[in-house]
Amino acid sequence: MRKRKGFTLLELMIVVVILGVLALIAVPALLNAVEESKESTVSGNVSAAASTVSSRLAIGATIETAGGGANDIVALLNASSENPFTGAAAFVSGACGAGEVGITDNGDDSFTITGCDGAGDQLISKTVYAPTDSAINL
Repeated sequence: MRKRKGFTLLELMIVVVILGVLALIAVPALLNAVEESKESTVSGNVSAAASTVSSRLAIGATIETAGGGANDIVALLNASSENPFTGAAAFVSGACGAGEVGITDNGDDSFTITGCDGAGDQLISKTVYAPTDSAINL
């Protein structure tokens, strides 16, 4: 009698079922990780915008405003960033949309910087104030 080498059909089916169960567990986790990484990018863009606005206010640079937003800051930041959800511009003047960071001039030497998730819902918001003379202690 000759010995057969290989696996039976039942053994192969069990392996396929196990791989299917592992895929059912892994795929949603991976899709969620992609969404979270895009939202983290938006949060990083908000921090970058807040840092840029804060720096410009601290050195006394004028920030041109038109239409309720800081257009020169938006243009400066869009030169090196893109929207993680759409690939378009990441920064806009005024309210934010899907994956965008909106920069709004509050008119009182402060700016509100808001980041939105892929659905356009607010994800994070920061307000940056111009430094006052009493805040600078040398």
